[in-house]
Amino acid sequence: MNRKTRSKSSKGRKAQLKLALANAEKALLDGAFIRARQLYEKIVRSDPKNLSAWANLGAACLQMEDADAAKYAFFEALAIEPNSVPILVNLATLLNQTGASGEASRYYRRALQLSPTDAEIWHDFSRTKRFEKDDPDITSLHKLAGDLSLKSDGQMHAHYALGKALEDIGNYDAAFDSLRMANQIARKNVHFDLPAEHQFASKIIETFNQKFFAERMGAGNCSSTPILIVGMPRSGTTLIEQILSSHPDVHGGGERNDLQNTIAEMIPQFPKAAASKWATEYAAIGESYVSRLNKVKNKTKHITDKMPRNFYFLGVVGVALPNVRIIHCKRSPIDTCLSCFALHFPYGQEFAYDLRELGGYFNIYNRLMAHWHRVMPGRILDLNYEMTVKDLEGEARRILQFCGLQWQDECLKFYRTKRQVATASSVQVREPIHSRSVDRWLNFEKHLVPLREALGLLADDGLG
Repeated sequence: MNRKTRSKSSKGRKAQLKLALANAEKALLDGAFIRARQLYEKIVRSDPKNLSAWANLGAACLQMEDADAAKYAFFEALAIEPNSVPILVNLATLLNQTGASGEASRYYRRALQLSPTDAEIWHDFSRTKRFEKDDPDITSLHKLAGDLSLKSDGQMHAHYALGKALEDIGNYDAAFDSLRMANQIARKNVHFDLPAEHQFASKIIETFNQKFFAERMGAGNCSSTPILIVGMPRSGTTLIEQILSSHPDVHGGGERNDLQNTIAEMIPQFPKAAASKWATEYAAIGESYVSRLNKVKNKTKHITDKMPRNFYFLGVVGVALPNVRIIHCKRSPIDTCLSCFALHFPYGQEFAYDLRELGGYFNIYNRLMAHWHRVMPGRILDLNYEMTVKDLEGEARRILQFCGLQWQDECLKFYRTKRQVATASSVQVREPIHSRSVDRWLNFEKHLVPLREALGLLADDGLG
């Protein structure tokens, strides 16, 4: 082969690689993670030193909940570029989600050494540790939160991290000040219309009445594959899923959009159009939803879907999947709302950044759940977070009995179950059961007047 031919061949390979990377990146951005993974695996076989291919392969595997493959890809990427901050952060996030919070902290620390003013990394790092008094990291967070050159997102993350640190050391007033500032910034970046949410809930209640269910009784898909776990965010849904996923017949599916997406496609004018659909159509809706879940379920009999917002759609589930178990997680309203306020959600939960809106949204959720109990008696198991903390075995036995599952001692050792947990409770569910989060609100009582007013009579529910 002469020099000109070799040059053309080299240019051809570079063009093919560029096209392959573009196709893989498009698949990743489109959420086609299986396709993206296949393309990136092909790229790294032919070009094993391609940093972006290894990094994005890890990201695709992370989305597919293949933690081992994601970890391998991130380590390969770090071998090529040890000082890549995004890869260090992605690896730390994965390690935290899989229960290795100590190892995650070390990688977050490495990332912070390279990028010491990245407030989002500080925020993520703060979730992996409990701060102690005289911790030098608190000094760093004070300095970061006071840095006026930070953009608004940076200030938000810095104040969330500082608020968490100050709460850890018992400086509750200063902690709440930081959390208030973080939430004020977060609220400016989201759209939330509380009156519209009230109207939406009213339309659902009006549509899914007793007559609706009576006319469609006995219809639906017979599958019992999904186990739905619903409730407010921060109400214990991750804990209940971890208990269930410790059972050999249950795969923990996490927070999934499958139900909402199925309804959006098959009842595009929900909830109004739901009344015009009949038994056979609801059976098809149930089949479509289960089919989506089966794509991610392993060989287990059941898969959990713990998207909290699914409580809006239980009327559809009640008709479309009459054999599906629904578990409702309840927790002290004021503790639930405070826990939401203390946390930044990467997507959704737009109601969580204002105390009055939080209380209003909780009332909507409570109203809907009361309605589902009235029109679907016996279909929903209520679980109280505080009772689960107090009597883990008793509540675990109730859960398994309700789901038709045989008792397994492993369910009491849920914190040992190795699975990827991508929610804010990923650290807590790696610990034995504890009551640290019960009555957390008492530390912030004087700051919660707007929340108590918005909750109304619910403010004292479950508080003894």
